Amino acid sequence: MTYFIHFVPILLFVLIFVGSGIYFTMLGMPNAFYQLSPTTAILPAIMLGWMLHKGTTQQKMHDFLDGIRHRDIITMCIIFLLAGAFSEVTKSIGSVDSTVNLALTFIPSQFLLIGIFIISAFISTAIGTSMGTIATIAPIAAGLSLQADLSPALTIATVIGGAMFGDNLSVISDTTIAAVMSQEADMKKRFRLNAKIALIASAITIGILFLSLGASSDIVAKDYSLLLVTPYLLVMVMAVSGVNVLISLVTGLVYAGIIGFLTNHDQGILFFSKQITDGFHSMNDIMLLSLMVGGLSGLAGSKFSKETVAKLSALIDKYKGGKKLSQLIIGGMASIFDILLANNVIAIIFCGEVARDIAKKYHIPPHYSASWLDIFSCVFQGIIPYGAQILLASTIIQVSPLEVVPHVYYCYVLGVTAVLHIMFGKVKY
Repeated sequence: MTYFIHFVPILLFVLIFVGSGIYFTMLGMPNAFYQLSPTTAILPAIMLGWMLHKGTTQQKMHDFLDGIRHRDIITMCIIFLLAGAFSEVTKSIGSVDSTVNLALTFIPSQFLLIGIFIISAFISTAIGTSMGTIATIAPIAAGLSLQADLSPALTIATVIGGAMFGDNLSVISDTTIAAVMSQEADMKKRFRLNAKIALIASAITIGILFLSLGASSDIVAKDYSLLLVTPYLLVMVMAVSGVNVLISLVTGLVYAGIIGFLTNHDQGILFFSKQITDGFHSMNDIMLLSLMVGGLSGLAGSKFSKETVAKLSALIDKYKGGKKLSQLIIGGMASIFDILLANNVIAIIFCGEVARDIAKKYHIPPHYSASWLDIFSCVFQGIIPYGAQILLASTIIQVSPLEVVPHVYYCYVLGVTAVLHIMFGKVKY
């Protein structure tokens, strides 16, 4: 019974967040699951956790603050801020537009859907945000779908699939950062494992899109600058080479600022400073939520995590599942939390500690557990009709989210590919 008491505050947060989404959906409000901020929804859960936590007021405060100031939580928040700044600076200097126009210049018109997927995948990997990618590419894709007489639902679903490719794979994605930090994993190893699975899934997706090709039409691409594309390439190369992600982001941020000034002298130090500030502000919600979740975990205590691991371990041992079942459970936890919360980052933060302890007990390398948290949360984030990605995309192109969901081929293929890798692949340390 004591075990379930520790789980009540988290359950309360889920009920408030999901319940508000259902309520606003019934009222017909757009983006219903995002009307109530998760940073507000978690406050009653923290209050309940405080009341249920045994000890003096001073002890409760110490445990709450210990959870907030955990090394992984603070590191995650710093990376969030830098990733937001890098994304905002590169967007403001024109790097996103140049990258899109560069790709459109070389896409044969008969392979438009494939080109839209590749562009979306590259942009999301470069800027580390699926929402930013959809906001950038979806209006272009909407126009191209009319020009090429393609299904609007299929076209926008292709954008979502490409956006989730980068959300899962990018080294500066908040999803990736949360997964890597929560598992204390090596970013380079996680990238290699993720890339292998994502590239197989993307190749299969491209094959499916090839069978869905529309009529040939002329594509009008605007001017682009190769120089403006280089900040993305620099950060990706540094991260893949094993350079610390903090160093990669700071270097990429400074380099983007210099490139911005060289291409437009009006983009001086004050412009650069403002964009960095705007980038920091864009990450405020997820940073505050991470701190609050850390505090809630501190109130729950390590005993809660240990009891959860013990129960899941008993299930694994009962069915003699070993490494395979434990990896599926890690992926399953991320999936369930994402379905409930409609936010892959929050899902990872909530189940990260339990996943890490299970991985340690069954000798699963940290980069494997990080990959499964990242992959499975992104799979469901890309196909739940009340998720931000599908809601934004369907709003832009004016189709029902339920029409879009069946066509997000990449997410379905990614999930199947990951499960097959767990079932038949060999764990490599």
